[in-house]
Amino acid sequence: MSNSFAPDQEPSSPPPMPIGVRLWFIWAFVLLAGTGILLPRIIEFVDFSERAPFSLLGIFMMLELAALLFGITVAMQRKRIGHRFAIGIAIAAAPMLAGLPPILLDFPPEAVAGWQALFIPIGLLISVVLVVALMRPRSRAYFSED
Repeated sequence: MSNSFAPDQEPSSPPPMPIGVRLWFIWAFVLLAGTGILLPRIIEFVDFSERAPFSLLGIFMMLELAALLFGITVAMQRKRIGHRFAIGIAIAAAPMLAGLPPILLDFPPEAVAGWQALFIPIGLLISVVLVVALMRPRSRAYFSED
């Protein structure tokens, strides 16, 4: 049996996952869980009448879900395209947090204003932290597979 490594060499292991990538995975799985929890409400939101067999919100949510699942998959495989998907998903924090819950949960108008006043800054902070962390050299280098 032939060993491709010299006796004094150990097989190289992939570098550990940078904190920025870990934070992004946490965010991505929180979005995935939130989408799963809200999925019955999203389906209810669609008006299946002859005049409107679909809703723009339903299309947006299905696109978000597809991008999220594909992004998580390619990020787990450390593909270079995973880095771009991670940044795109990180940027979506403010609209996801501020816009979707009031629509899906049918908030009264005064509650929508309060919700958005609170969650737009939180979403922007999450986006900025994730994008800055993902742009660091160690995080970029993590996505090294072709």
